[in-house]
Amino acid sequence: MMSLKNKEKKEGRPAPAADRPRVNLLHSKLFRKYFVLLALMILVTTSLSGILMMGLVSDSFRKKELEDMHHTTQQIAVTTRDLLTDSDSVTDYQNAIELVGFTLKNFSDYSGADVFIANPDGTIVICKELLSKDQKYVKDGVCSLHSREKVSEENIAMILSGERESWLGDLSGSGVHSDLLAEKYIAASPVRLPAADGSEYVMGIVFMSRDNEEDVRASVSTLRMQFLLSGALAAPIAFIIIYLIIYRFAHPFEEMIYATRLYSRGDFSYRIKEPKKKDEVSELISAFNSMANDLSAFENSRRNFVANVSHELKTPMTTIGGFIDGILDGTISPSEHKKYLRVVSDEVKRLARLISSMLNISKIEAGELAPAFTKFDLSEMLVRTFLSFEQIISKNGIDIVGLDEMERTEVSADPDMINQVVYNIIDNAIKFTPRGQKIEVRLFREGGKAVVKIRNYGVGIANEELKMVFDRFYKVDKSRSLNTKSVGLGLYICKSIVELHNGRIYASSNGDEYAEFTVELPVEQ
Repeated sequence: MMSLKNKEKKEGRPAPAADRPRVNLLHSKLFRKYFVLLALMILVTTSLSGILMMGLVSDSFRKKELEDMHHTTQQIAVTTRDLLTDSDSVTDYQNAIELVGFTLKNFSDYSGADVFIANPDGTIVICKELLSKDQKYVKDGVCSLHSREKVSEENIAMILSGERESWLGDLSGSGVHSDLLAEKYIAASPVRLPAADGSEYVMGIVFMSRDNEEDVRASVSTLRMQFLLSGALAAPIAFIIIYLIIYRFAHPFEEMIYATRLYSRGDFSYRIKEPKKKDEVSELISAFNSMANDLSAFENSRRNFVANVSHELKTPMTTIGGFIDGILDGTISPSEHKKYLRVVSDEVKRLARLISSMLNISKIEAGELAPAFTKFDLSEMLVRTFLSFEQIISKNGIDIVGLDEMERTEVSADPDMINQVVYNIIDNAIKFTPRGQKIEVRLFREGGKAVVKIRNYGVGIANEELKMVFDRFYKVDKSRSLNTKSVGLGLYICKSIVELHNGRIYASSNGDEYAEFTVELPVEQ
């Protein structure tokens, strides 16, 4: 009894998972190439996303910090203006200056920033150190820390014109840094007091300066570390997903390579398992398996062709050689020479028919046999062909029905080729019609085609053999007892000729009751 595995090999179906070869994708150049490519793409896109995110966060942090600082300087500037505007005497003015100093000190202590007021010429005149109890930085009413600082004229001009309200950088330089770890965050708002003529003048400029302290750097470092940690955790998951995607993509191609190697050695049993999900890869696998089926069928056909040709050549050659040797060595008496020479002649004719048929097949398949289209009456050809079999028809008592009912039907085709088709079909019908039975012939037009139906009664064709009767060397009579001179190429040639004329030929049968062959030919070509 055939095992499941051998049965699957014979039928060209995918073998069970346990019997299928293991394809090592780690050794696959295609797998490594696309795995590395996708991994690099993910790493590059993730890195770019991280850099972009860091930039966006940095920019957002910088803007928020500078906006808050500028808002604070505006509050201080308004408070300073109100205090100084309400001072009517020198004493009140001195008191107001002290209050301004306390305001600067309170804002400085609360925000951790350095808040001070500079004259319009850039000299720092009021700071928290001047009012601090600890006077270690103050000497002769001058703050040693801020006396060394001076705001550049360019910065003063831009602040007064409203072009600059806050920035990253320093006081004295004109350059402005844009990175998160710049030296200082600075904001400024001018203090405008009313003049006697109703206009306003700039009494000074409130500055707020904050160093890029460790907490800011720590925040950025923490953000960077969180990004690296999340990337480290996501990377293995991403690589697993990439592996699965590339495996699904590359595995069918590796199987195709494996299958191709088997096919190159003549083993066409292996088939690739088709995925359930239909996509371009599944279509490719389906086409590949279909190609393998065609190759397998072609290889079987080739082997059968060689075996049949060998058999068909060997049989008559053996017969010819045996009879000639018998005549030459005297085994066959002179009185029987004529009888056996006639057998030899029949076998030679059989060889000639085989060779002629094979040459026609070669010409058809090579595209060298082209029809010479001519208009002729198909009904006349049918009658003439049946008349050529008149002797054997009469001898076997076969009744031909339908010849007198055919109407003239012209077709555009090659007369010689179509005559060969008609001759072969009628010859087969007569050979397989028992004595005393009948053959029916019908010819009619249908949808721009001429249809010929020839049915012989008494011997039918099994259903499983109907599709194979047009194959090379196929014979319905496997024992060859009905017709030992047939080589099994006639119907194959008929099919090839009809298809050259853009027509169709097929067979039908009803058990042992009858066998019918139908030929459809276009009326116009």
